[in-house]
Amino acid sequence: MSKRREQDLAVGQDSFLDTTANLVGILIILVVVVGTQARYDAVEISKKKLAEAGDESQPFMVDAGKQSKAMNESLIRQFEQLKKYEFENEYRERERNNLLKQVSNAREILEDELATADEKQKEFVEQAQEVQKLSSELNKVKKQVGAAESRERPEVVLEHLPTPMARTVFTKELHLQLKGKKVSVIPWDRLVGSLKTEVPLALSRKSGRRPVEDSLGPVGGFLMHYRMVPSSLGYELDRFELEATGSEASETLAEALASSGRLSLEMASRTPGETVVTVWVYPDSFEEFRQLKTWMFDGGFLTAARPLPFGVPIGASPQGTRSSAQ
Repeated sequence: MSKRREQDLAVGQDSFLDTTANLVGILIILVVVVGTQARYDAVEISKKKLAEAGDESQPFMVDAGKQSKAMNESLIRQFEQLKKYEFENEYRERERNNLLKQVSNAREILEDELATADEKQKEFVEQAQEVQKLSSELNKVKKQVGAAESRERPEVVLEHLPTPMARTVFTKELHLQLKGKKVSVIPWDRLVGSLKTEVPLALSRKSGRRPVEDSLGPVGGFLMHYRMVPSSLGYELDRFELEATGSEASETLAEALASSGRLSLEMASRTPGETVVTVWVYPDSFEEFRQLKTWMFDGGFLTAARPLPFGVPIGASPQGTRSSAQ
């Protein structure tokens, strides 16, 4: 009994499902039909509205034309801006390439100068080593000659200070004379200044195109004897020589290096980094020069030696060489 009831219930459920499926199919068909009819009605209504509007649709066409024109103008402006950007980009690229080329040229010039400087420094070191070698050989020869002679000769002792590299003087110079074991401060700059002032006056008193020889001073205990020669530009200095007028401007080394000495006062007004001391030294004062150089080195000053034999005055000329300081 129960089995039959179960079978009846299963049959009833299948019938219900079939009925439901049929209803859903009918609803779908109705929705499609209604949607199609509504779309058709909407199209018809739109056509009717447009037909009734007539000329009223013209503004839409005008607005569309304006919009098209505005879009074209916008495109033209964007194209022009793009061209300007491309031109600016090309200009900047050329400018950058030009700067890179200048930097490259400057680097090549710098490298060439550094290479040249290295070669000059190497050559200078080799020359300094050669000079040191020759000085050593010369001292040996002097000792051998002194031992062979009966009379005693003074031995020159060269003290080595930690400044082996000499350099050409291009800064301010202070000139000293060491002679007779006494030191004199040479008023070099004052004498040269007087020369520049008095030479035009001396030349104005001369006639013709002949060399001019004259003297000026004394200035600070020294006379200057100069010689001017004709040139394509008028006259030019051939050379000048200095002559000490007396011993009043000379001091012993101890007096000169004392706090009240002329040399000590002169050095107090000068800066080591800007001044090089050039010493014109005669054979009887080499020992004093060694002591003076040590004193200068302790004060931070470089010295340049100008050895002179007896009878040769202190002088200079445009064809001469600059001092080499150590």
